Amino acid sequence: MLLDVSLSPTMEQISSVRRFLEEYCQPMVGDCDLVSRMVIAAHELLENAAKYSRHAPVRVQVQVAPHPLGQSLSVRVWNIPAAEHLDALMANVRAIADADDPDLTYRELMVASTLLTQGSGLGLARIRAEEEMVLSVTREDPFAVVQATGRTIASPPAPGKPSP
Repeated sequence: MLLDVSLSPTMEQISSVRRFLEEYCQPMVGDCDLVSRMVIAAHELLENAAKYSRHAPVRVQVQVAPHPLGQSLSVRVWNIPAAEHLDALMANVRAIADADDPDLTYRELMVASTLLTQGSGLGLARIRAEEEMVLSVTREDPFAVVQATGRTIASPPAPGKPSP
């Protein structure tokens, strides 16, 4: 399943986009856990794009594909960040992606965010810690592309039942 869409979301529309993704993808994907992880990642990445971009259209691509051990998931968001936010975005994604202990990093960011007025990185850390997804960021001028990837593990068959 591949969904690729461009939109110009406002903060007020992010929840609507999340509901659309969930309702659209659930029948095709079938795995409630995977869809939940997908929509949370999309929500957090779109929220970042809405907050810190130049308000140009944002491209969102969601892909679920078979994986030898289950299914793989990829959520990508392309946006044109405001110049003053680009370096911080790149550094935040890389720091969260490279963290040895994603849960500890998330907790530390929660504490630190109480002192910030903007740009806590909590959404990115949430994707990494709670949704157990890998984060990456690249530049495709003029776009910054933030990607969250993960996979599910297929459940083993019940004792006495053949594998599908």
